[in-house]
Amino acid sequence: MSDAVMLTNKRYYAWVLAAFLIIPAGSSAELPDRVQIAAIFDDPTTAAASAILKLAYQRLGVEASTLITPSLRALMMADTGLLDGDLFRIDHAAQLYPNLLRVEYALFHGTLQAVVRKNEEHLLDLPPEQTRAVAVRRGNIISGLTAKNMGMTPVYANSNKQALSLLESKRVDVALFTFIEQFDPIAQKDLTGLHLIEEPLATFELYHYLNRRHGELARALPEVLRKIEEDGTKKQILDSFRQRQEEWGAGSIRNTPANQYH
Repeated sequence: MSDAVMLTNKRYYAWVLAAFLIIPAGSSAELPDRVQIAAIFDDPTTAAASAILKLAYQRLGVEASTLITPSLRALMMADTGLLDGDLFRIDHAAQLYPNLLRVEYALFHGTLQAVVRKNEEHLLDLPPEQTRAVAVRRGNIISGLTAKNMGMTPVYANSNKQALSLLESKRVDVALFTFIEQFDPIAQKDLTGLHLIEEPLATFELYHYLNRRHGELARALPEVLRKIEEDGTKKQILDSFRQRQEEWGAGSIRNTPANQYH
């Protein structure tokens, strides 16, 4: 096994361990004993979301576990009932998968931003042209919708690193990235010769989704999530994972071969 793969594995297990250790004991309620949620631990954002949701479920007396699976497969498994839910998605997810119930409390807020090669910032101001290509993360719904609205041809990447590589090699003209709750998906050193456009192309909210059979649970979770935010626990969890990202460097988990959730 290469040193790079070993390092990636160590980081992955560190995020998973952190997601478990950060959760204090909770209370019980008359709801399902346990649920299994589709999740992808490829960055600190998804690990932080897992920690927050595990705590919310714990406060309802429900044991929540996660199953790591590719992005689109995760949606399918949650929609068909093979799993109980999906960690988080944009609002549009419910339109695509009718058996998913949105938990009516925004888990995270984010922006979609574009990266171009230096001196090519004007590309986004030009009329739509299908000969221009844009790199988007596979399974990233907001990026795919925005690429379509931009009138460009999407080129799918399996990681943020691959999206940047496509841009650097001039295989695409633009690359799209999601910025969530002050987590940086791109290391500054990776922007050499590139330019991050500060003005967002889109803003969005991420919601937790459950299969329709868990209607009672979907109705109970918003109040619990609201209290977790109001009592400062959510901020504590997010700060903890931001600190881990700072220690390892922004975007350090980008090399994990997995897809983002939103």
